[in-house]
Amino acid sequence: MSLDSARKFCQKVQADEAFAKKLATYPEVEDFCKAEGFDFTKEELATAKKELTKEQIDNLHCHTEACNWLGG
Repeated sequence: MSLDSARKFCQKVQADEAFAKKLATYPEVEDFCKAEGFDFTKEELATAKKELTKEQIDNLHCHTEACNWLGG
């Protein structure tokens, strides 16, 4: 498991709208991450999310209610 992987995941959600839309179709972020080759714990994802600035969060392609990874 890796905090670096969680950070890369957050970066990809910011940069890749198609990736973020695909994420929105998964009910569990963990299932999506495994399918996409990311390997991190919930705690590592929580740490990576806390490192995001407000501007980065505002620029995420997937931060709606339909895409629960940011709040979950």
